[in-house]
Amino acid sequence: MLINASQHTHAWTLFAAIVAFAIMIGVKQYAPKLPGVLLAVVVTTIISWVMDFGTPVADGGLGGAIVGSIPEGLPSLTIPNFDFSVINQMIVTAITIGLIGFMEAISIAKAMAAQTKQRLNADQELMGQGLANVVSSFFQGYAVSGSFSRSAVNISAGAITGFSSVVTAVIVGITLLWLTPLLYHLPQATLAAVIIMAVINLIKFAPIMHAWKVEKHDAIVAVTSFVLTLLFAPHLENGIVIGVILSLALFLYRTMEPRFTELSAHDGSSMLVNALDNKLERCEVVSIVKYSGSLYFANAGYFEDKILKLIADKHECLKYIIVDMAGINQIDASGEDVLTGLLERCSAGGVEILFARTEGIESVLKRSGFIDRFGEDRFYERRTDALRFAWKELGDEEAASKSPLKHLIS
Repeated sequence: MLINASQHTHAWTLFAAIVAFAIMIGVKQYAPKLPGVLLAVVVTTIISWVMDFGTPVADGGLGGAIVGSIPEGLPSLTIPNFDFSVINQMIVTAITIGLIGFMEAISIAKAMAAQTKQRLNADQELMGQGLANVVSSFFQGYAVSGSFSRSAVNISAGAITGFSSVVTAVIVGITLLWLTPLLYHLPQATLAAVIIMAVINLIKFAPIMHAWKVEKHDAIVAVTSFVLTLLFAPHLENGIVIGVILSLALFLYRTMEPRFTELSAHDGSSMLVNALDNKLERCEVVSIVKYSGSLYFANAGYFEDKILKLIADKHECLKYIIVDMAGINQIDASGEDVLTGLLERCSAGGVEILFARTEGIESVLKRSGFIDRFGEDRFYERRTDALRFAWKELGDEEAASKSPLKHLIS
């Protein structure tokens, strides 16, 4: 593609682009307070007009591509025609366009927020985009969304707040009413140079390199989204949608197998730690485990498998399992259903399950009736309280004296 482009390069178009680049770079370097983009547009437009840049070569011109005639005036106000038969046909398409538009806009907003260190409110962005589409429908406009190139130009020009978009809209309105003839001779190469200068500042490889060091999967998704966006251009939404799908898939993959550890303590210490990592002896009668992550449909089965494997590994010795739920801050119906099934099956098999530190999901368990069904004596604020209750119920002082957690029982 590059070789083919180099063989068919239009010299005067290249010249217009170089002049535009030189003006914008020079102004940014030596006179940053001046409007470099506006100067580049004015200068190249004048040069184009003087040199007949847009006139075909056969007519004695240079044969370059210019903006040409722009329709004057503002669109007229028109009340949309509400045809429910058409609405039924377009509802799915409309929802799809709305979601894609929002994803594109929020992606642009995140890039801008990262550059300006401003807080991004996704709800406010969605509300603004919805209102813009409602207003646009009364002027026979297309579906409205954020534009990467226009946003980049806006922020490179020094825009700080959303009011800059209001100013831009007013200027565009004035231009459409009275100034469109002035843009007739504007070279399209100048527009390309303006967009390139604005967008290039938003391309940053350092965050991708940092993501590679932290978690390679994040960097792979970032690079894949970047490459696909280039390949699908100008249909950027395709690359963004695929990136979102990859991110969701990565989230599910990461949360399908949360950290599940059996806990123990050093002799004389009250701090419970990972028994495997610290090479500590584990109690065969009363086991304390910790599950770190949301308990929902994607990993509820994994939690169940881990509990059943723990019971199988300890054969007939295990009588109580204490689940530390401090790391669980969310549970859905599938997770609650798995807990219910485990309690019923394990109790029938002679193994009781107790829960400690459930404050993150206690309200959900109360609302679902889980606590009322299985009794409040299964729930404890501290793990040591649950441990003492278990040994008290067992009543086996000899076995308790041999437990690696004996100093926590008394």
